[in-house]
Amino acid sequence: PLEMAEHNIETGLLEFLVDERLINGLQAMVIDTERCTRCDDCVRACARTHGGTPVFIRQGPQYGPWMFAQACMHCEDPVCMIGCPTGAIHRDTVSGLVEINPQTCIGCKSCAESCPYENIRMVPTSDSEGRARLDETSGLPILRASKCDMCSQSGGRPACQSSCPHDALVRLDLSDMGMVSRRMERKAN
Repeated sequence: PLEMAEHNIETGLLEFLVDERLINGLQAMVIDTERCTRCDDCVRACARTHGGTPVFIRQGPQYGPWMFAQACMHCEDPVCMIGCPTGAIHRDTVSGLVEINPQTCIGCKSCAESCPYENIRMVPTSDSEGRARLDETSGLPILRASKCDMCSQSGGRPACQSSCPHDALVRLDLSDMGMVSRRMERKAN
């Protein structure tokens, strides 16, 4: 339960997290705008890691110096998984991350349309030589869903966090008021 007094979290912050529906995020990307210089090293690192297309946008709702970036939060209750006809979007049983299997994603947009945070994007697929794959009938690019995967294939920290020269990025479980309170408290001091 969200025990505000127990964790000494200010009422305004708690109301903001609830109003913005961010309380569902288990791995929310939070940017300290007082440390961030907008150098975009995080965006470039993300793009390098994900085939040239970053899987987050360095914008989002803001509370004081904290910006809650548009990146998959690996929600506690991921509504994006509802209705996927192939089961391509799923929660990994080991890591707990919400992942998209590119081999089974058919590009139906179901997950992207159901994500209330607009954190899933449809991106063009490419062949082994890097050329855009086109639908034979329409001639349009074949799309698939793409979202933050916490760089789980790299075995380390997410590329965005590792590349930030100002330590402005943090991943927070927004349902853990103790974690949120400790982070906000550290900033206030």
